[in-house]
Amino acid sequence: MRKFPSLRSAVKRIMGSTSPAPVNVRRNGVPKTIPGMVSSDEMAFFGESAARYFGGGGAIVDLGCWLGSTSIALAQGILSHGSKADNGNEKVFGIDMFQWEAWMPAHIPYCLYEPGDSFLPEARRVVHEHGGGRVELIQADLGFYEWSGGPIKILLVDAMKNENLAIQIPRNFFSSLIPGSLLIHQDFKHYYTSWIHVLQYRLRQYFRFYRSVRWATVAFEVLAPIPREAVDQATDFTTIPDDEADASFRHSLDLIGPDERVNIAAAHVMHYVHLKRKDRASHIVEIYRPLEMLDKGEFPQALNLLSQTG
Repeated sequence: MRKFPSLRSAVKRIMGSTSPAPVNVRRNGVPKTIPGMVSSDEMAFFGESAARYFGGGGAIVDLGCWLGSTSIALAQGILSHGSKADNGNEKVFGIDMFQWEAWMPAHIPYCLYEPGDSFLPEARRVVHEHGGGRVELIQADLGFYEWSGGPIKILLVDAMKNENLAIQIPRNFFSSLIPGSLLIHQDFKHYYTSWIHVLQYRLRQYFRFYRSVRWATVAFEVLAPIPREAVDQATDFTTIPDDEADASFRHSLDLIGPDERVNIAAAHVMHYVHLKRKDRASHIVEIYRPLEMLDKGEFPQALNLLSQTG
């Protein structure tokens, strides 16, 4: 059985290439600053998505909400409907372990935690202040959690930080996605999370590209119910033939514009780095070298990890 990188080490590497910063949301037209790790464009897109999907059946689920900024953005989309939202019971389910790690930004206001501490009370305070009563936080380990909340109309995934979660999250949530619903991958354009591309390629018949958003997010519209058997097959990462892996990244690269492709190309290299196949990873590097990507975006981080591969 393959040994997956720990969630702690995976997230530490991922967050080492980002700059957590406060983001702004609006409540009654007044900008509010809240702690978050996504771009303002992503926050705006999450809000627009929840506004578009307001009403009708299905839950809005946010996996890996940290201190709640992404859940709040979704809640703002609900609240944008004014009195219609006030008279309804629509909410966002934000699921996270809410356990402090050493890599988390200690400068965030009120966060005086040691690694291992629960910051659920702080997350609850933040969503209470900014979420308009539309966010329900659930403390859970997504490696074991089983969704029982029925159909899903928006699934925002910011938690596929290691391969084990790339197995467990689809198996627990994808079959609940209803046709026409939205799957949002916040780490799609991140160099480290290579498994997302294999997953989406294997399930491509069930999805249609919807939008790419500045920084790392790409969203897909669900075309048809996703059978559990299809999810099980797509998440069987025990054997991934090289031709299938390479096709996965070509597929992802074709979905987005040229100026957004560098981190996905780096993820292509990382696919083989994760497998500890240095020769193959080096071969992929040479494919991208003529495209002058190697010093751009997150490609240097991938090259650094490649250099450490035995």
